[in-house]
Amino acid sequence: MSVVEAIVRDLAGLPNSKLVEVARFVHALSEDAQKERMKILKETFGVLSEEDGRAFEEALAGSRHLDV
Repeated sequence: MSVVEAIVRDLAGLPNSKLVEVARFVHALSEDAQKERMKILKETFGVLSEEDGRAFEEALAGSRHLDV
């Protein structure tokens, strides 16, 4: 079972009021991750070569993937 599947299974047993709390928390995490990503990209813009920039983007994308 994947991490996402386990989370969804656990969510299924929660009352609606708790699901609203979870949704708000997940949304905040998503916004924080996006802000951090943009901050890093702005800080490194023009510093890296195009090849290094692509490698950096791939590393960022890979860092969001969880293998359990």
